[in-house]
Amino acid sequence: MPDGDVLLSNTDGTILAQGPTVLVCECPGDDLDLAVRRVAAFALVASLVVAGIVAARAAPFPILFIAGAWTAGAAAALLAVRRRRRLHGLFRLDFERDELIQDGRGFRRILPIQAIVGVSTPPASDTDVDEPGLAPRWLLLHLSTGEQLRLGRAPAYALGPALAFLRRAGVEA
Repeated sequence: MPDGDVLLSNTDGTILAQGPTVLVCECPGDDLDLAVRRVAAFALVASLVVAGIVAARAAPFPILFIAGAWTAGAAAALLAVRRRRRLHGLFRLDFERDELIQDGRGFRRILPIQAIVGVSTPPASDTDVDEPGLAPRWLLLHLSTGEQLRLGRAPAYALGPALAFLRRAGVEA
């Protein structure tokens, strides 16, 4: 991660201000991606084994429906994880050059800064913190395409400096 003023640093990501016009955010996502890929790989291998057993006529044909269900479930899970990957990555918001660069796992895209229509901090639904002020919230960028990008996750008070930077840059809350 490049040098700059640290606006947020935790296990869910880092947000740095590199001068008054550049914001660098790293939000790698969670371990769900790896877990789903491993379970899906197991399900696909198990489906192949079941299909082989049926092909060898050591098991009845209707068991292939189970293998088909595993394959369909694994494919759906992998698709969901792939879509979720588009939310995370390393983001560079350069308001001087008017560009937003997203480097994700296996892709890179460059968008005009005008594609940003707003920012919000909704609660992270995957937590069980009892204290309302300490409950994690996502820092989300909303794009004109309807997409959302996750820049970081932290309690509301910790997201304040990054929100202030975005507001100074002209991003509506």
